[in-house]
Amino acid sequence: MTAEPLLLPVGHDLGALQPDAAAARRRQQLRVGVELIELADQDFAVWLLAHGVDSDDRPTRTSVTASAAALGLDAEQVDAAVQRFVGVGLLVEVDPAGESAVVFAQEHRLVPLMHGLGPDPEQPWMQTIGLLNQPVVQVSTALYDVWAWSQLAPQLWTGCHDAAIVAEKAGVTDPAETDPRQVLTGVLRNVHALLCVRAAYLDRRVAR
Repeated sequence: MTAEPLLLPVGHDLGALQPDAAAARRRQQLRVGVELIELADQDFAVWLLAHGVDSDDRPTRTSVTASAAALGLDAEQVDAAVQRFVGVGLLVEVDPAGESAVVFAQEHRLVPLMHGLGPDPEQPWMQTIGLLNQPVVQVSTALYDVWAWSQLAPQLWTGCHDAAIVAEKAGVTDPAETDPRQVLTGVLRNVHALLCVRAAYLDRRVAR
């Protein structure tokens, strides 16, 4: 049986917008590329759930609907929101091992939001990301390398190539770190660990 594709959220949330203190109609602002998008609270909750609720969560349409139902949201409305967001690019369905992964990586970029803290003292084969001296998330070296240099890459696919070259020059022989396609698969399978704690966000690629 084919696994359900992952659901990846695109955009950077900028907080709530309520132009008038007496207004009842609050909106949530997202920035996607140079475009500002406003969402009602329920739609915003659906978009947030696609980030994952913890580092082990790998959101799909099915899991997001289930998570939303647990919060008391109407499943039919959630399904409609997901479909609408996929249509406009706020959510993207991707098979990390499929061709859709490369297409996604060519059209999007990963933007870091926290600080790199280097190897975990107790598990030096893992890397930590956080705020100052406060680790927030622990990731593999391959994902860390892509994340750490991603702000210099106009697209995620370029970032995976760059990380693979750096790993090879450092003497790494594991294809999971030296083959750009395998690096990409690993990144997409684990990127929700970064997204759920706001260590990074996904955005449209930089046009150059």
